[in-house]
Amino acid sequence: MASLLHTRIVPKARVAHARVAVLPWHLVPRPLLPQVPPDADASHRVCATCARAVLPGRDARCRECGGSLEDAPHVSRGPPPPPPPRRLTRAQRAAVLRPKWASQYWMGTFFLALGTLVLPVALAFLRPLLLMAGIFLVVGVRLRRSGWPSVLRRAQRRRLHVLRWGLGAPAELTQVERHSLPGLEAGRVARLDYVFLVHGQPVPGSVPSSRLADARRPPGEPVWAVYLAESPDVSALWPPES
Repeated sequence: MASLLHTRIVPKARVAHARVAVLPWHLVPRPLLPQVPPDADASHRVCATCARAVLPGRDARCRECGGSLEDAPHVSRGPPPPPPPRRLTRAQRAAVLRPKWASQYWMGTFFLALGTLVLPVALAFLRPLLLMAGIFLVVGVRLRRSGWPSVLRRAQRRRLHVLRWGLGAPAELTQVERHSLPGLEAGRVARLDYVFLVHGQPVPGSVPSSRLADARRPPGEPVWAVYLAESPDVSALWPPES
């Protein structure tokens, strides 16, 4: 048992001469903490001269036109999108799934419902009404298809899918096209073009909007975009309109 225990005896003279170096508190090295980068969007300002959101130069002037940015308002990208899957409200889904020509689509819905009501009456009692019921049905189907084309429906469903499952990426508005007649196309008043980077490559995107505030957004404003990893050309802006 004694062979398993090794005891080292240190002479008292050696212990007496042992010293411990104690540094002052301000010279003690401290562990490096991770530095959080500042919000790069807070420095974007809207130039009153060229109406663009730009980064100010050293002399607080616009890099596009040279206008002063001292009193220009700031614009920010805002919080990033939450991780997928995201839950969209009913208003957000309705803002995406909208017919191209609302009045034409709902007029077709009216004729289709009217033909559906007249058809059983014509079959049971008044055969001469069959021609009228058929006209109502044909006109209703044609108006609904032209008011909400199938190509647009598929594009809107893809946009809903990317809003729920897409990956977030910093983006920037490149162009804001304002519509002079917003009532003709389901209340849309603007089209927002943007660009974001995927693996270092720029990917453009475009979405329509029915919000008046979007028609006044300046090009160059930092925004968030969501895109599908397997198909980055399918994208949308975040947050969606509601």
